Amino acid sequence: MHPSGYSTAWDHPPTSRAWAKQLMMNTIAFIGWILTAFGVLVLILLLPTGFVPLLIFPMVYSGYRALIALAFFLVYVRMRRILQAYSWRLDRAPYGLSQHPESPHGEKWIEFPNPERPGEKIPLHFLSHYRVNWWGRRMAPRAKPELKAELDPIWFAGDPRFFGVIAVSSGPPSKAADLQPRRLHVLTQPHAFFSPADHNSWQASAQDVARAQQAGARSGRRRQVREAQ
Repeated sequence: MHPSGYSTAWDHPPTSRAWAKQLMMNTIAFIGWILTAFGVLVLILLLPTGFVPLLIFPMVYSGYRALIALAFFLVYVRMRRILQAYSWRLDRAPYGLSQHPESPHGEKWIEFPNPERPGEKIPLHFLSHYRVNWWGRRMAPRAKPELKAELDPIWFAGDPRFFGVIAVSSGPPSKAADLQPRRLHVLTQPHAFFSPADHNSWQASAQDVARAQQAGARSGRRRQVREAQ
């Protein structure tokens, strides 16, 4: 079955496997950086003080990378919630690295159709600078055609008024049932996860908002109801 034929992206078996693989790699990275930082600390305690200046930076950098990996566990939790709420759509999508003309947020963006007004495109942003180099190299205007071809199609599960998960195909399939995602990544509207936002300008219905909240969004509508009470 084609990935878009499943009721949710999570029901597509290759998708849940791809998510588990990325989570496992993040776990390995987290453990590796923690062990590296601890090992450098042991060296600092054991070696003469003259070596300390040489080891401070590796220890701090290892701890920093461990914190990034730790933060990504929350990203994977949110990614799973989105995949469990929305189905895949595979299509060409406009993208760019420069400032979007209709959005002040971020420079890396990909546009997706507004569910209520398909003729209107809404940009979603790479709000994190981490783990986006792969996407950036292929989105660059001067990227080689074979690199750009990897972004056709772009997989998308979500609602661009809030957030979504993107991916690309693992390779050219021999049939639709062989399609598998890779490079799963979360794109969001600014503050969709962190503070209430008003999505009325994009005509998000109460049902759309409730679905997004199920996937982890916060909404200004909920705040307005509480204030009215």
